[in-house]
Amino acid sequence: MSTDDEKGELPESPVPGLIPTLNNTGWMTESLDDFSTAFTEYAGQINEESLDIGCAYGIATLAAVERGARVLACDLEPKHLEILAARVPAKRRSQVRTQAGALPDVEFPQASFGAILAARVLHFLTGDDIDTTVQKMREWLVPGGRVFLIADSPYTGPWQSAAPDYERRKAAGERWPGFFADYASLLPPGTDAAEHPRFINPQDPDLLSRSCEEAGLRVLEARFLRGGTRRASDRDHAGVIATKD
Repeated sequence: MSTDDEKGELPESPVPGLIPTLNNTGWMTESLDDFSTAFTEYAGQINEESLDIGCAYGIATLAAVERGARVLACDLEPKHLEILAARVPAKRRSQVRTQAGALPDVEFPQASFGAILAARVLHFLTGDDIDTTVQKMREWLVPGGRVFLIADSPYTGPWQSAAPDYERRKAAGERWPGFFADYASLLPPGTDAAEHPRFINPQDPDLLSRSCEEAGLRVLEARFLRGGTRRASDRDHAGVIATKD
């Protein structure tokens, strides 16, 4: 029989600072960016439960509960949630719930959460699904609640070589200038495309802000964020914090 420690063991990683997911949807960072940290602090200050959606192995959930938060951790991969549950300290287990679910289809009751974090999740969705997701998040928030959204930017990952094309497409008015339908075409020769998503949709703070504003959220802060690897830059991720008035 496996012990809790064995169940909570993270996969080995060839990339310092990143932990591979179990379902070929990228990586979980081993450190929190500025906006994810802000989520953990805010969640620890409010009375309502918070939602960490696309939580992977729960780095933000674990940090939030240590600050006193109650968190529903949701992820596409049930095995991620099993590992997360085993990593929660015994004294904090009453503060954590888990639920498997995929965006944009997952549903929660209206006005369920005081804060919502979606860290490095939205770039795995099509533009229409991003809009649907952010609209749902507004419905899930209590009045005065906040969303914390972080997405990979056009200036990181295998697609950064296409950043000039992103900027050209954005200037031309394309709604989703970072959408690449064929992710495999961006990968180095010899890479197994089956270990990567079919498409990718990197974003910048302007696009995240637009999604929030069109959903009826008020943007509090939007900017680029530094990544968590040795080769990180100040534009690896795009982030926005918005509130439901």
